[in-house]
Amino acid sequence: MREYIGSEKGSILPMFVVVVTVLIIIMAVAIDFTRYVLVSEKLKTASDSAAAAAAMSAKRYVRVEIDPGRYEDMCCNSEGKCRRCCKDCGDPFEVEGREDELIENRGYKKYCCSCGCGKVEILERWVEYENNGSEARLMAETYFDLNRPEEMAGSEGESEISSIAVYNNRSSSLYPSVVVRTEGKFKTLMLNFLDKMYPGTNLSELNVSKCSQGGTYYYDVDGNWHRSARSAGGCE
Repeated sequence: MREYIGSEKGSILPMFVVVVTVLIIIMAVAIDFTRYVLVSEKLKTASDSAAAAAAMSAKRYVRVEIDPGRYEDMCCNSEGKCRRCCKDCGDPFEVEGREDELIENRGYKKYCCSCGCGKVEILERWVEYENNGSEARLMAETYFDLNRPEEMAGSEGESEISSIAVYNNRSSSLYPSVVVRTEGKFKTLMLNFLDKMYPGTNLSELNVSKCSQGGTYYYDVDGNWHRSARSAGGCE
């Protein structure tokens, strides 16, 4: 009878070790999965802010028809009497440029003759990421750095913008928008112990990647609302 009881006690210890090990694994997975979700959301926030800032850097452009008006001259009659008058400068012509410079700040006036311009009409409006998108890229990088997850910085991990796609071509379905892809990794709190216990599991770090698309919206000269599509070429 004593031998039977002793053998029963001996069988409990391995079971206890197994149960404790399973509980530790469950706890480790729960803790680091929660951290994964939180860090993933932080990286998404940084990615979204980068894409939004890049999209907001776009400038409105217009194609304008300008009537140069008339220039000041001296007009004389048949009797030889002269007076100041304005004469026709020529036919209307088209100019392209930023709307704030041409229209809002009245930059079109530099094309007017001395007696002033005639009619100034906006023929077309669009938006553009200037300097081949370099300003948009700079804004994306700046805002990503400001919102970079602390768990993915310094000794805790790393994160970066893997790519920035600026859609400046008006024939593209993704125009006008900026797509920012980010990636990073951070150290685990509990799963790294399992990595030490079972080498090769690669659980000491977790990888995260995100994609964000920032769109620039505008009205054309006919009052139609324009926005970029969200298709397979973006983040969808």
